[in-house]
Amino acid sequence: MHATHAPSPVIRPVRAFSTAHVPPERRLPAWEEHNADALIALKCRTRADEDFRAREDNLQLGRVHLARVRTTAHSVERSPELVGRQPTRAVAVFVSLRGNALFEQAGRRQVLRPGDLLVCDADGHFVRGFGGGLDELVLRADRGVLPEEVRLPPPGQPLIVRRGEANPYGRAITRLVGRAVDGRDPTPPDEQTIVDLLSALVGDGAVRPHVLHRALACAHIEDRLRDPRLSATEVAQAVGVSVRQLTRVFAEAGRTFPRHVLGRRLDLAHNLLSGPDAPALSTAVVAAMCGFRSAAHFSQTFRERFGIAAGELRRAAAKRR
Repeated sequence: MHATHAPSPVIRPVRAFSTAHVPPERRLPAWEEHNADALIALKCRTRADEDFRAREDNLQLGRVHLARVRTTAHSVERSPELVGRQPTRAVAVFVSLRGNALFEQAGRRQVLRPGDLLVCDADGHFVRGFGGGLDELVLRADRGVLPEEVRLPPPGQPLIVRRGEANPYGRAITRLVGRAVDGRDPTPPDEQTIVDLLSALVGDGAVRPHVLHRALACAHIEDRLRDPRLSATEVAQAVGVSVRQLTRVFAEAGRTFPRHVLGRRLDLAHNLLSGPDAPALSTAVVAAMCGFRSAAHFSQTFRERFGIAAGELRRAAAKRR
């Protein structure tokens, strides 16, 4: 009987778009075209005397899209006509990193300051303004990934989490999205973890406790994945549950805590061994980088998971360079 191996993790590189090499008269149209294709279709405006510049780093995770957006001063509108022509059927999360951002919808104005987070229906009519430029993280998720009981904020009443508020789900989303789109982490975040965090953020008590606990547990695991000292006790304490309850939380999703951690570490190792830095990395070094205490255990579980030895994958990656 032949062993069945899990598919190799898909490395989704961060895709960057910049107006740097676009003629000035084409920058706004090019920016609109890119966002309509990659994120959310918007009508952009600047003052006639302003030199518009922009960059966007995008990462697609199945039905969840992550981005970091940096631009000079401008404003955008998501008009009813634009929604009708190019609907997203998605929820949008904006996390301000620098400067103040205006959000206007249904006659109500909100100002986002650095560290604030806003959630809204991406198909609602809104206007946003960035008088001092823009630097923010964006999360767009298909509505279909959220549980049926989760309702999106109504027009004019977006969910806003202010910097400093005790909201662990918003903080975790900010950390995971920020790391994912900066291009330095070789392994994208777990999509289901992002979905669970978003559900917890907007659920307003409608999401079951085990989903809330699993969201925070998986986010903590992502933060500490490379540390060999990571344990169920540590994660349970971080979430505020017992180890027994943590075990039940993962059982609800059809897996165990150790298997989830092992799977994420093996994903990280696979991406390191097949990435551009693979030729400079030994199997033992990768094992240590991914939180394994034993190189032998790493090699065994890697072969069992992917059907190829870690060293063979590294050599194959080196030949492609």
